[in-house]
Amino acid sequence: MPLKISETGKILKALNRLESIEFNTTLPVKLEVKEKLNDIKYLIQLGKREVITKSFIPLKKGKYFAITKEVQGNITISNLKPLSKIAIMFEKIQPKDVNNKQQILNNLSNALTKEEFIFYMNILLAYNQKIYHIFINDKKKAILQYKFQKNKLKFYALFNNLGEIEGEIFDNTLNIYSPFKNTLQIINEYADMIDLKVNTFLKETKPLYEFSENLINIKA
Repeated sequence: MPLKISETGKILKALNRLESIEFNTTLPVKLEVKEKLNDIKYLIQLGKREVITKSFIPLKKGKYFAITKEVQGNITISNLKPLSKIAIMFEKIQPKDVNNKQQILNNLSNALTKEEFIFYMNILLAYNQKIYHIFINDKKKAILQYKFQKNKLKFYALFNNLGEIEGEIFDNTLNIYSPFKNTLQIINEYADMIDLKVNTFLKETKPLYEFSENLINIKA
């Protein structure tokens, strides 16, 4: 696999550090809108808990990253962002190394479930488009997509405690994009841990490669 260790290593080193820190602030969490109870009340799955919350903005059933706060037993939810397909599918598999094409093929041939097969097939199809995947930490709870362009390296990362971020590295500069101000605040606070000049920007994010559950429509 074409891998520029010096460039990709800088990103992995920085993201590993951020993923391992215990933060004393409100960061994005995963939740699921399970049911609409009336015009403003919804049943929400938050971790292992099911709670009822109010929203004056109509919500669709589905999984999200969101900012939540609990005050006197009441939970408020804001800044909901739908989970990407890769984030939803990532929850359903036991991650195995995908550092080269042979490992990906082995994972496909040894897949025990439909979800595992579809997940690694997406990784293989992304690989064929020169978009690569790496699991960020030893527990494999975070994943990184990256691809090389002419003068920079672009990436998308999915975390448990920072949500989804995009970024690019060129020369000695790292640009990071997130739809959550809280995430960018944390990155700015710990920017001195990163051996690069860090710039942060508030914007919507999306994967470099969009996963699909319908393999019939996927072309290699």
